[in-house]
Amino acid sequence: MIRVIAIVATGFDGLYGQDAYAYFDQAMALRAALLEGIAVPPGFLWPQGYPALVTLMSLAVGPNLWAAQLVSLLMGSLVAPLTFLVGRRLLPSGNEGAAVLAAVLTAIGGQAVLSSIVSMSDASAMVLILLSMWTALEFRDAPHRPSLLVLAVILGGAAMATRWASMLVGPALAVPALVALTRGRRPRCALPALITTACAGSGVLLFVLLHVEAFEFAGYFRGWSLLNTVWGPIPQIPSDSLAAKAPGLLYSLAPLYHPAFLGPLLGPLAGWGLWRLWRDHDRISSLTLALWAGIPLFFFAGFFIRSLRFCLTNAVPLTLLAAWGAWTLVPKPIAGRVARALIALSLALITAWSAVSVSRFTGAQARIKRTAEAVQSLAPDDAVVLAFEITAALVHRTDLEVVELYFENAASLETLVANGRPVYLLTRPDHIEARWHDQAPGINTRWLERHGLLQEIEAWGPYRLRRFEKDNSHRADHPNAEAAS
Repeated sequence: MIRVIAIVATGFDGLYGQDAYAYFDQAMALRAALLEGIAVPPGFLWPQGYPALVTLMSLAVGPNLWAAQLVSLLMGSLVAPLTFLVGRRLLPSGNEGAAVLAAVLTAIGGQAVLSSIVSMSDASAMVLILLSMWTALEFRDAPHRPSLLVLAVILGGAAMATRWASMLVGPALAVPALVALTRGRRPRCALPALITTACAGSGVLLFVLLHVEAFEFAGYFRGWSLLNTVWGPIPQIPSDSLAAKAPGLLYSLAPLYHPAFLGPLLGPLAGWGLWRLWRDHDRISSLTLALWAGIPLFFFAGFFIRSLRFCLTNAVPLTLLAAWGAWTLVPKPIAGRVARALIALSLALITAWSAVSVSRFTGAQARIKRTAEAVQSLAPDDAVVLAFEITAALVHRTDLEVVELYFENAASLETLVANGRPVYLLTRPDHIEARWHDQAPGINTRWLERHGLLQEIEAWGPYRLRRFEKDNSHRADHPNAEAAS
């Protein structure tokens, strides 16, 4: 209901930025390949799991934007009940209230809600991880049913085929599976053979991912650095962003303090919950949750790109630990009153943050949509629009010919402005100057400024629509200027 209300109240269609459009385009290409035998265009470097799910959904609802958003909506809505089911098996029996609390926190968390209404892979990968974990835990309790292990492996593979980061949960998934294998009546050599096979298979998979150009996988490791965990400035992130200034470890711990997840009141109780679980309960559950939370935390702390949505990979185990930590205090006379107050205040804070963040995010996307529509009305039909950051929105929401500024160079720009058609530039000039000055967007903008006049037509917030007017006198008066530039 929360996710449906967010979509209905805002009218958001799921597309934003560049990535969501790319996922949708790939899904439609897969649909065309499936139904019409058209070859899938190359160049899509992310896992194909989410586009494949959208393709299947489009067979039921048609090739429209709703197909992509509906996949995220359904998957995101499954996160809360699956969090309860997994928590009921990892936390001490008879304390289902903690699992309920964790499920509620997941249901109302701002980042989880946002990922459930955008056309991105995060919610789908999150659900597949939870399904794999739940199945592995079922196998732990019923080791005589090897089909559960096979299903857990398939679901884990599907999660990785949806989002590469899901493989970071692999060691946590292996813990309950290995426990079950040690309990079953199997030949003595079966367990070492299975472990060896799993390690060998994982090694082969990593080798393929790192060496096949069709996957954008090796870049994750080339850009990773241990220094990022303690050092703030990262060139790939805008300098005015908190994500660029904060040390990677602090940023990646966001689920423990950010109101998009647990908030500052409940988050610190995760440590207490882990200690109580280790002391009072099954050490296997403690190890499973620690690996589930810790390995993704270590990787993303050193990663060269930062986003709160990355934290969804290990948000559930941290939420379960915090919920269990709070739940152990509830029965106590004084500490119980404090715990109940912390829970109530946290639920109110998280709900308010979720409402504000969803409204702010969808409002920004609505402004971009209106900007695209305004550009359509201002530019002539034969115009060519050079764009950056808003390119995908223009391509999907207008009939104009749109060219990505990032991929242009001096030769292609020379050809473009020489064809006689009106040329427009739609960018955020201040952002390009601050972040992209020495890269293609900044270099290409300065080329246009040197070879003509950029006349501003209209502005929408930070976006400026400018028309390029070629200046032939520049080259005539200064024949060596081009060589000097």
